[in-house]
Amino acid sequence: MESILTTVLPVFGMIVLGYGFTRLKIFDAAAGRGITLFVFNVAIPALLFKTVATMGPQQGAPWGLWLAFFGGLAITWCVAAVVSQFVSSLNYSGGAAASMAAGFGNLALLGTPLALSHFGQQVAIPLGMILSIHAPVLWFTATLHRAIFQGSGSFSVARTSRDLFRSLATNAIVLGLLAGTLWRLTGLDLHPIAGTMLEMLADASVPTALFALGVSLAGYSLRGSWNGMFALIALKMMLMPVLVFALVHYMVSIPPLWAQVAILFAAMPTGANAFVFAQRNEEAVAAVSGAITLGTALAALSAGILLYLMDTGVI
Repeated sequence: MESILTTVLPVFGMIVLGYGFTRLKIFDAAAGRGITLFVFNVAIPALLFKTVATMGPQQGAPWGLWLAFFGGLAITWCVAAVVSQFVSSLNYSGGAAASMAAGFGNLALLGTPLALSHFGQQVAIPLGMILSIHAPVLWFTATLHRAIFQGSGSFSVARTSRDLFRSLATNAIVLGLLAGTLWRLTGLDLHPIAGTMLEMLADASVPTALFALGVSLAGYSLRGSWNGMFALIALKMMLMPVLVFALVHYMVSIPPLWAQVAILFAAMPTGANAFVFAQRNEEAVAAVSGAITLGTALAALSAGILLYLMDTGVI
């Protein structure tokens, strides 16, 4: 239990620190965006590059991990689309915004720091495999989902597919994984100077991600659409991890640590990209905003319980 507390309390303490500094006007949204860009485009890619470039024989291919995580996400996505038809604050465009909020978890700013803090850098490979395609695939799916129910004649699968490819090709996390793989294939060691710099950047990824999350949370609200908010939290933080748990234990064979990463990531609260999607289309904005804010607060308890169950062998 002590190890759980020493993981969870500092993690959420950093989030509270970022939130408090923003509320006190010491930081603002622009500063938070700068920190977030550093996390996504520098710190996490550096961590993944160093881990892949120096790792030993790989434990497995990504297919089973992707099948378990994104399989659970896909089922949750469909359930959210159905549920949205019965909740007025979510009933827009076939529930595209609701499905995005129920499937898109805060993996980079919360899931990754939690996993690294508790399990160490040995989980960098499976978390990188999920992170590398998480946002592009879900943005593509949500855009397609909304276009189908909107019946928009301006929508083009070819154009959206090109956007997906461009997003993957310019994604710093994807590039970090690829560059690390290519360096590993050369058989060369990292120069001590480069290795130290990468280690420093990797060490910065956890605190900066958490602080940036706290800064961003200061911009969300709990007002309005309570029924939709609670529906999204239940779908994202309860249904999805249960589905992923079932898949990794009964249908897909992957290393135990990879399975734990998949379940932990599945249990993360709704992430900011879901809010961006809802706000851009002016659909379910209040419910998604509330799900992010309250869901992140609830994750302080749920993540601790989940990690405890993993450490005791229940999961």
